[in-house]
This record gives sequence, structure tokens and C-alpha cells, in this order.
Amino acid sequence: MPERTPGLGPVVVAFVLLAGAGASAAERTVTMSGSIYGPEKLAARVGDVLVFDNDDDMTHAVFVPTVGHAVDLGTQKGGEKRSLVLRRAGRFEVECVLHEDMKMVVEVAP
Repeated sequence: MPERTPGLGPVVVAFVLLAGAGASAAERTVTMSGSIYGPEKLAARVGDVLVFDNDDDMTHAVFVPTVGHAVDLGTQKGGEKRSLVLRRAGRFEVECVLHEDMKMVVEVAP
């Protein structure tokens, strides 16, 4: 019977698991202050979560009018947070229904 040498099986499995960990979803914070979204442009990936943090003393209303990405997160008072999971790739605009010049663009990669 041939002598067995220890294999790299566990090392390879650990490497694969750690390599996959970097591909997990990221949480990206979007601030709302002074009727401005920060940042005004954001790059993200499918599966990431946008957290809209109203750190303003004004009420805001997050709305995405872009076809295929449309969503209304409703009215947010100061201090409130709302989350949006990015489920498809593409580019979309985010608006505040209450402040017409308050806009941002999100680019979602696969």
C-alpha cells in the first residue's frame, strides 16, 4: 500500500471560502442633508444595500422613477433610515419628492 502524504484539501477549501467572502453584499450609506444626497453619484453591485440616512432636520421622500428600478421608500423624518436592496444591474436616478433639485444617480454592476 502506498504511503499517503497530507493533502492540501482543507487549505484549498479555506481559500475558496475566504475568496468568496469578498463577494458578499456591501452596505452603502446615502446621507440626506441640506436637500442634497451624499454622494450625488454612487457605484454599487447587485445585492448591495443602500441605506438612506436622513440626518437632516427636514422631512425627505426617497423615490426612484426609473423604469425597471422604480420604488417609493416613503416619507422619512429627520433621524430615520430606510434600506433598499439592489436587485438588478443598471443605472437609475433617485429623487426626493419634496425637494425637486435633490437627486442622485446610482450605477449598479452585476
